[in-house]
Amino acid sequence: MTLNLRTAAGFALAQFLVVSASALEWKAATQTAATAPFQNELEVVYAFTNNSAKTVAIRGIETTCSCLKADADQKTYAPGASGKVTAKFVVGDRGGSYERGITVITDELDSPAHLLLKVEVPEVGWVMPRSVNWKLNEDPVEKTVDVNALPDLEIVFSSAQSTSDAYVVRLEAVSKGRLYRLHIKPKDTAQPASAAIRLYGREKSGHDVLLSAYASIH
Repeated sequence: MTLNLRTAAGFALAQFLVVSASALEWKAATQTAATAPFQNELEVVYAFTNNSAKTVAIRGIETTCSCLKADADQKTYAPGASGKVTAKFVVGDRGGSYERGITVITDELDSPAHLLLKVEVPEVGWVMPRSVNWKLNEDPVEKTVDVNALPDLEIVFSSAQSTSDAYVVRLEAVSKGRLYRLHIKPKDTAQPASAAIRLYGREKSGHDVLLSAYASIH
């Protein structure tokens, strides 16, 4: 599995390595978790205690990705009180290793607390290559992407849809339930255009499957 490290502007990974604000002591500021195949959402709890002699208020919580939401169980915490921040990671069509950051802003003068979530998402299929590209004014020839179900899985893909009408896509069943071929062809290459091609399928267990390939003209 490849590591996909995507952090929002203004955040650096080094920020997440020192993660304790002066008043709030975190039980584990870095959490590592793995999802099960076909799991849609992962919930992780960050527990803390207010070890200061004053009440601490949480002013806001920010994350480095729209795929991650985080909320505190209260707004204020008295001295000695315990609390938690619950983070929910939306898996979607992701597969691989991911790192996401959470920043907890309090009414303290010290720096906010930086939490880190590391998630392993098992692949249910391979898309190879993940992306295809054309240069501007290049001959708009059709290119193909192979879509394989993992061993022990049987996935029937029923449709492929492009997020841009700049491309014509066609899905071919080479070996039903096992291997499919995605055909992608730009209508022309006169203008830059990017698209995600969503592959919709269903595994024999009844779980829906969504995989993605990408195309671009640049």
